[in-house]
Amino acid sequence: MVDGREADSPRGRLSLMKYLDQDSDADAHGAYLHIDLCLGCLACQTACPSGVRYSQLLDSARSYQRREVQPLAWSQRLLLRWFTDQRRLGFLTALVRLVQRTGLDRLVRALHLLPPTLRFQLAGLPKVPDHAFSQTQEPHLPAVTPDGQRQGVVALFTGCVMDHWYGEVHAATARVLRWNSFDVILPEGQTCCGALHVHAGLEKEAEEMLARNRDAFREVDAQALVVNAAGCGAQLRTSLWPEGDGLPVVDVCEWLATRLTRPPRYKLNEKISYDAPCHLHHAQGISEEPYRLLELACGQLAPLPEAEVCCGSAGLYSLVHGDISRQVLARKIDYVQSVNPTVLVTGNPGCQLQLQAGLREAGINASVRHTIQILDDAYRRDEAYRYAFGLAEDSSQL
Repeated sequence: MVDGREADSPRGRLSLMKYLDQDSDADAHGAYLHIDLCLGCLACQTACPSGVRYSQLLDSARSYQRREVQPLAWSQRLLLRWFTDQRRLGFLTALVRLVQRTGLDRLVRALHLLPPTLRFQLAGLPKVPDHAFSQTQEPHLPAVTPDGQRQGVVALFTGCVMDHWYGEVHAATARVLRWNSFDVILPEGQTCCGALHVHAGLEKEAEEMLARNRDAFREVDAQALVVNAAGCGAQLRTSLWPEGDGLPVVDVCEWLATRLTRPPRYKLNEKISYDAPCHLHHAQGISEEPYRLLELACGQLAPLPEAEVCCGSAGLYSLVHGDISRQVLARKIDYVQSVNPTVLVTGNPGCQLQLQAGLREAGINASVRHTIQILDDAYRRDEAYRYAFGLAEDSSQL
């Protein structure tokens, strides 16, 4: 709780949900003011001794809110349309690329030409690539094996923001999987996972996206659907196959933790700290696997206090409730400053953007990278790995 009010605690919000369910004359608008301020980090779900599935209750409450009480604000609908539609996101990406290449992003931040929230988000944006990852790859990427023996075949979920803005994470994911004897396939027709829509209470729109993804993955001949974005993984794991009869959804760290047949031969000389994404640690219960992979890849893993506590990103929350989001982040940035890593590692695009913006605003000279990128960086020190994937030897290009 940022403000310390009982109504903004998990217990308080559950009481409000019960109040709304039992009293038809309840002040729904007043109650939803508090429910809307929930980050949805699900730390309460992990801590709850009674096993209350808070995530399901929160999603149901927000869905009812949009249907019966209060439609989603037009500004939030606009954001969802731009961030989760491939064509619109492609146009937005081209605009961001132009702004970055001309230096307008630095000028806008320096002259305070945007509201604080947008200015902050602009500081955290990665350098966007020329093309979406899925547009530059063949649909079937073969395993790289020393003896010709594959471990198997996996499908990679490319998503929306990850595909357009964090293609380097997808590229690293594919390389590491292939180096460890997996064919990687990129099924056509896949789209946004719908997580942002679920969190906004737009159940129908989310289901439409899930239906498109079911069509894309239903006939795929693979062992698993590998996801490298925690929010997408949580959504797909719980909702892609309601009957539990489809391709298993797994996080890339979860998959590789027991299948790394060719661990890195060399470790990175970096001081690295790991910050756990809420929808990996709390929603999916994946906590130890990222650490196992990082220990194989780096020589100095520095524990971050409260690594399992939310960074304040929470999807669109950082745009809609920017002030609160940055208050939540401030505590984490203080901890990062005390540990002073050269690289801060996480596993979700929203977290990467939020953390990078926070570090830049605080003047901390540390980069934010995905767990799989650290593993890929360690592999890149091996000449055979670089040769197999046509990578540059100069570390500044890696």
